[in-house]
Amino acid sequence: MNDHVKSATRVLDLLELFSAATEPMGVTEVARKLDIPKSSAQALLLTLTGRGYLLRDENGYTLPPELRGGWVGGLRTRLLGIAAPILSRMAQESLESAFIGSLTGEGNVQYLAKAVSPKEVRYDASLDHPRPLHCTSMGLAIMAHSPEHDLKRWLQPHRLVKVTSRTQTDPEAIRQWLAKIRKDGYAEVMDANVEGASGASAPIFGTDGRVIAALNLGAPTWRYEQDRRLLIEIVCREAASITRVLSGNDIEGGKAPGN
Repeated sequence: MNDHVKSATRVLDLLELFSAATEPMGVTEVARKLDIPKSSAQALLLTLTGRGYLLRDENGYTLPPELRGGWVGGLRTRLLGIAAPILSRMAQESLESAFIGSLTGEGNVQYLAKAVSPKEVRYDASLDHPRPLHCTSMGLAIMAHSPEHDLKRWLQPHRLVKVTSRTQTDPEAIRQWLAKIRKDGYAEVMDANVEGASGASAPIFGTDGRVIAALNLGAPTWRYEQDRRLLIEIVCREAASITRVLSGNDIEGGKAPGN
């Protein structure tokens, strides 16, 4: 990715981040959530504030009221609005934790929203920081439907860090895995990102057919192994439902009349 494209991607990532934020954010928080250096985050924030796309006060930076709910961050804001009731429904049906995430400009996966399992023993994850693509089922689901030029960048050996003893770091093995994910329609990982936690994810597509996000159910590994067929069924069904809503083939938050 050349420097001009990277800069444009970072600007869009930042605007989408603020479009979904409910509280002001400072430089450190923005840098952490976008997985970029603090110096880059500060430069972006100052530039956008100077152009009127952000406001700044003693609490941090916010999106101006006139831009909130408008064109800025439109797709991500709509995606999260559609996903909120679906995540809650998934958590209640599966009794496990549901997440939605998307790709960052730096080539990681950012968890955007969640509905946590009602069980006392459960899997939970912070929304504050991005995670590598290769060790998360959401990341793998996104990678499986991404163009080759992105895969070449993401599968560079220096990016494939071993997070746990179960993390796959061989590029060719991951490519074979991605082919299976495309065929099956879902990705799953067992203890590859967090020891003792496993999950399944399915891709969400935009109106142009490109993958834009992924939906996930995560659980303690012993429970995931016991209920994996049900969890995979739920996550695939609901990811397809969100895709239909985004394409206009379904009403938001539920099925179209007569279905």
